[in-house]
Amino acid sequence: MTDRTLRGAASIPSAPLLVEGVGVGGGAGVQELRDSVHRVIERLPATDVTVLVAAGQSVLHDTAEINLAGLGYPHITRTLAPCPEAIAVLSRVTQYPRVRRPRLPLDLAVLGLLAGDTAPVVALEVPASAEFAVLSALGTSVVQALEEAELTGTMIVAGDLSAGLDGSAPLAQRPGAREWDARVVASFTSDASARLEELGPAAAAEVGARGWAALCVLHGAAASADLQLHVRRYTAPRGVGYLVMSGK
Repeated sequence: MTDRTLRGAASIPSAPLLVEGVGVGGGAGVQELRDSVHRVIERLPATDVTVLVAAGQSVLHDTAEINLAGLGYPHITRTLAPCPEAIAVLSRVTQYPRVRRPRLPLDLAVLGLLAGDTAPVVALEVPASAEFAVLSALGTSVVQALEEAELTGTMIVAGDLSAGLDGSAPLAQRPGAREWDARVVASFTSDASARLEELGPAAAAEVGARGWAALCVLHGAAASADLQLHVRRYTAPRGVGYLVMSGK
């Protein structure tokens, strides 16, 4: 039995097409990606709390209501239980405000749907424009908050890379997008994830990579908790890069 507070971590896409009932007809590539995500989630250890991280504002959510009505799927709803103890401590440590909203933003909602509801959650939005050092330190703060709250946790972050890899992508083709994705993947496969600093935030915005900020938080948390991250899959259906990783 490990005595680490953060006992598991993962990056998965926050793409709605991976949600059952949304990504209908996505083809073999999407199904293979969905299967990889399910395997990673199923193998995460059971803990007291799950920390979900995606780009957005600098806020912590007191509630975790999921509703995909805005995408035309009003039947896809879920209410996740928040973890008030962890939210309170993390808000104090980071000075992030706490908000109560009718539903989670889309990226966090998708992470919540894919992660399941086996543990209470902390839904954390982080600014995409923040520098690497700030985001990495935020990951360390998550570990610190779990320790102060005397809770074990897992962290699941958005692993969406460039949305501009080719002409079929949502952002069409962005110059340097493929090289940017390759450098992100290499930074984790070569155990040099601090190189993420060289890839954002401006460079990440240029290639439409929403997951860069969350991956920086994951880097900081994993380093603080001495977790080893492993790339499980990188794939790019429909011109968007997705990075699936896990660590224990």
